[in-house]
Amino acid sequence: MKYMDVNLTQSSRRQACHSFLQALGDGDLDAATACFARDACLITPDATAVGGRERIRSVLAQLIARHTEIRVDFSNILISGDVALACELWMIRCDGIEGSRFEQASAPMLVLRQVEGEWKLAIAAFWGWGRLGGS
Repeated sequence: MKYMDVNLTQSSRRQACHSFLQALGDGDLDAATACFARDACLITPDATAVGGRERIRSVLAQLIARHTEIRVDFSNILISGDVALACELWMIRCDGIEGSRFEQASAPMLVLRQVEGEWKLAIAAFWGWGRLGGS
């Protein structure tokens, strides 16, 4: 029975991430924002930490304005109680300069937390975070 509970938890966590990516792709700012915990932190591509759902909303609005699409090529999860660490491989596509499309592979760092029975993004570093090998 415990094994089944873990699978259901993994499924609902994966659904939380899928819901976020779907909302972002659909251009639904309200739904994308609602996927984050109120005190969440989003790390931008230049490693700026943006804290709180309302501030994250403005970053998400920029992603939606650039017609950002994210395809998940790999996904795995580690769950401990009400916290989950997601390891994924994404292909991010968005509008670039002068009408071009920009594509980038990313290995995001995602931490989810159960809030009132729902999985929410608590920390999201879509473009990674920190430096390997270093100081």
